[in-house]
Amino acid sequence: MLSNLLNKLKGGKNIDAEIGKWTKDEAEYILLVGSESGKTNAFAKAFLYGLVKAGKTVFMDDLDNYTTYKKAKYFLVFTATFGDGDAPGNAVNFSDLLKEVKPINPMEYSVVGFGSTVFPNFCQFGVDVNTWLNEHPSFKQLTPLVRINEQSNAEFRSWLSLWNRTMNLNIRAKLPHEKKALKRQEFEVVECTDLNVDDTAVIRLRPKKNVKFQSGDLFNIIPNDSEKPRWYSIARIDDDVVLSVKKHEQGLCSSYLCNSKVGDIITAAIEKNAKFHFPTEAPSAWLISNGTGIAPYLGMITESVSTTTHLTWGGRTEASFDTYKNYIEDAYNEDRIESYELALSRTENKQYVQDVLSQQKEKIADLFEEGCVFMICGSMAMQHAVLKVLDDITLSELDKPLSAFQHSGQLLTDCY
Repeated sequence: MLSNLLNKLKGGKNIDAEIGKWTKDEAEYILLVGSESGKTNAFAKAFLYGLVKAGKTVFMDDLDNYTTYKKAKYFLVFTATFGDGDAPGNAVNFSDLLKEVKPINPMEYSVVGFGSTVFPNFCQFGVDVNTWLNEHPSFKQLTPLVRINEQSNAEFRSWLSLWNRTMNLNIRAKLPHEKKALKRQEFEVVECTDLNVDDTAVIRLRPKKNVKFQSGDLFNIIPNDSEKPRWYSIARIDDDVVLSVKKHEQGLCSSYLCNSKVGDIITAAIEKNAKFHFPTEAPSAWLISNGTGIAPYLGMITESVSTTTHLTWGGRTEASFDTYKNYIEDAYNEDRIESYELALSRTENKQYVQDVLSQQKEKIADLFEEGCVFMICGSMAMQHAVLKVLDDITLSELDKPLSAFQHSGQLLTDCY
């Protein structure tokens, strides 16, 4: 993974010419990275360049390649958190390796966690790594754990300043650009359904001006009396934005959207979410969701002309599905989806999404082997349970971890 990312230095120099000459047993600084999407790697590379320019010997690798280091004095970990507090794909074995590998020399360590406060277990894997190292007799903490929210350059620079003061150095890092402010525009409400039994509505919005977007992109809205944006995964149907919103009793944004009327104007922005677009080149796709996570799929099923598409959705009762039923049945009748199934948790035959999937091991394994892309959108709890089932299936049926298929682009997630 890192070999593809670490191929250039500033000025076009090859990374091998600058740091490849230091093997793991020659470097004084060891920088190990846990990254799911590559964003954490960008910060690690920036810090690595700073160390190189300061004349330090450095070796950078994935967390899953942790081993012994003959001359290392400083051990740095930059890691994201995957899902509901889990290790990212290139760090799943680190905890076991840390127990098995006996360091040659004691090292001083620093851990920087990357994540988002949107998730309950903010930077949890970074917290876990810090705890493991703190309890290990061969490691001594150099700087306190720092958690970076939303790849904030400012927060990272605060950590770098602390690290420089601790080390009496002046390492500089050219960090990734901050996200540009999104262009906000007006959308007219053309439909807002009544709340269903789960207090959920489908809202259809028409842009007042042309805007490029796809199903799976994010609707970024800042409700009145708030500074923090809310994000909703959206469908594109014709040229309209379609989203599904569950109204929460104290939900400022959800109440605003669910109470909107036809003709109302809503100001928002669309944020590109390329990692969760429908895989039109794949032979098949399996769309997995619960609750309002079905929203982007309402648009994706209109794109599935040459891709065999399956849908599994989880809700409470049959009535919960009524809000989406026409979209799905129209797609099924028009052969845009091959099959769909419901997992209903408040019925006599109580089932969750993961239960439905666990009953189809052979089919899922065959589809993974054929190149099917599995997409997951909905709650973090659902995602965690589904990932466990899929991992069990790929291990038992194919003798491969789920991460192998994830790295090949066959697993896409967008859960909150």
